[in-house]
Amino acid sequence: MRTDVMRETNRRATVCALVTCLVVLPAFVAPLEALFVVVPTALAVVASMARYPLAGLSLPRAAAATAAVSVLGDLGFLLSSDGWAEVKWALPWLPFELTALVVLVLRVVRRAPVLPAAVLGTLTAAAAVALPLRFSLKNSHSVLEQSVLGVLAAAVLALTAAGIGLHQRAQDERRAEAINRARRDQRLQVARDLHDFVAHEVTGILLETQAARLVDYDEAGTKELLERLEAAGQRALASMDDTLRVLREPGTRTEPPATRVHGLDDLAGLLQRFEESGSARTALDLAPGLAGTLPREAEDAAYRLVIEALTNIRRHAPGARQVTVVVDRDAHGLRVAVSDDGGRPTGPAPAPRADGGTGLVALTERFTGLRGSLEAGPGPAGWTIVGVLPLDTP
Repeated sequence: MRTDVMRETNRRATVCALVTCLVVLPAFVAPLEALFVVVPTALAVVASMARYPLAGLSLPRAAAATAAVSVLGDLGFLLSSDGWAEVKWALPWLPFELTALVVLVLRVVRRAPVLPAAVLGTLTAAAAVALPLRFSLKNSHSVLEQSVLGVLAAAVLALTAAGIGLHQRAQDERRAEAINRARRDQRLQVARDLHDFVAHEVTGILLETQAARLVDYDEAGTKELLERLEAAGQRALASMDDTLRVLREPGTRTEPPATRVHGLDDLAGLLQRFEESGSARTALDLAPGLAGTLPREAEDAAYRLVIEALTNIRRHAPGARQVTVVVDRDAHGLRVAVSDDGGRPTGPAPAPRADGGTGLVALTERFTGLRGSLEAGPGPAGWTIVGVLPLDTP
């Protein structure tokens, strides 16, 4: 990437140097008054083609200096004593300087901050519009007609350049907004995956470690515990690798890349691991033939609902002895329900945080984004979470 930028910079510098030489060389055979034309033209060419910042000089400052030098060149040329017959030699520089000023208007309007773009774009456009007067006012014949035509032509070019610059500026802003939105969505996706999968395993490791401190040492039991902790740690690392992989992918994406998608087939293994890591028993009621037949987004959302419910049971209902998961399809779509018998949580529910809220808040956003609904509240003997997803979308 850096090599490509350097190559483009060198190419632009070479072209700029060649054009500047083409502009300056004829001045060596021109009268001394040529300085009033050649210097503004050469400066405008360099300013319009250079890559900024240029030796500490920014684009707005370059545009301001170019416009000022162009106006001074107009005044100096008009105040010279020569008449039209003696200054016709200066006409060949007119298209070069006018073109450079118009290009500079476009670049300033597109690239400069809002206020400098408005002020310096106007000043540079004014310098371009006034440029034809440098020559028309020297001609004693048809001064008014030539001046009006020249100013109108230059004004059309300047306004066209400003319009193109505004259009490109709007496109750049929309593109930057899309990239920022994609990056924000990617960060949120990474945060959700870390919460849903890694935090689930880490919570299990923490609770099993705390429980192990309360029982007497048993060699066989300790060996099984360490094996479970090792397996949970490996799953947490695998989930983290799958999640962070998207951050290692080169290039700029306009959409957040997909991370690992789980399905209904993974629920049995999830419940088995949950049962092995604690004292609660689990029961899975999965409608026959349902797994693998639903949209990936629906199955992944169902899996995330179950894993979020299990994580909350570990944290807030450690006394639960039975966890039931029911997954079926009814007239409303896919219905996923997770209930426990751990009693109703005491104290107020955790308030959503400013950085995205609790896991249930993020899960509700996911279900809402899929035109579904999510409800959580007291059940017959504990807590119940129910999610519904419509399945009529292709």
